[in-house]
Amino acid sequence: MSSIALLGFSDSESERLAAGIGALDSSLKLMPFTADTRKDELASSVEGALVWGPGTGLAGPSGIVHAAADAGVPVVVILPVTALDGISAEREEIEVCFLPCSPEEVSIRLNLAMSRQAPAEEENMIVHGELVIDCDRYEVTLKGRKVDLTYKEYELLKYLASNPGRVFSREALLRSVWEYDYFGGTRTVDVHVRRLRSKIDDVSYHFIETQWNVGYRFRTPGGSAQ
Repeated sequence: MSSIALLGFSDSESERLAAGIGALDSSLKLMPFTADTRKDELASSVEGALVWGPGTGLAGPSGIVHAAADAGVPVVVILPVTALDGISAEREEIEVCFLPCSPEEVSIRLNLAMSRQAPAEEENMIVHGELVIDCDRYEVTLKGRKVDLTYKEYELLKYLASNPGRVFSREALLRSVWEYDYFGGTRTVDVHVRRLRSKIDDVSYHFIETQWNVGYRFRTPGGSAQ
């Protein structure tokens, strides 16, 4: 659900428009804010904003619209006349609607503004603090430096890091990472864990934790030992 700030929505016409927008898209949580809300409050509270121009007082909507845009909040401003009144409509964070407008139009413009601000699709990576596993390149970096791992060390680390906090027995790791009953038995898991620890653990990090008499778990940075 996306939280959307309502700014200047104080009369019956604006309230009917807000109700129509809410009825169209149940994934939007419409939250009334005052027109003098600080931009840092908007940035920390909502994913988008709707500004009802006629309800922003004598100062007009320009200040609050640009405050929201400066905070990185996508904003749709609804204006009573076909005049921008100092609003920079060229900014990608800002969409403009002129009255009369329908809930459908406002909703479409809000979705457009929010889609432009959406983060780019993340790459195929597993990230735990400063430990980054690039699953496409089969690379591991720690604090920005590449960690040289063998293929099995990489596969073991990837498997554990994909399931943080979960304890795996040596037998389960052997089946999942080596995919068969390895000739060397479960001792090979201990050997690979010891090698991994020598390469990724230091005084700051202890990623692989031993669960005595059971096996191993991956502990995220800052996670408590058990």
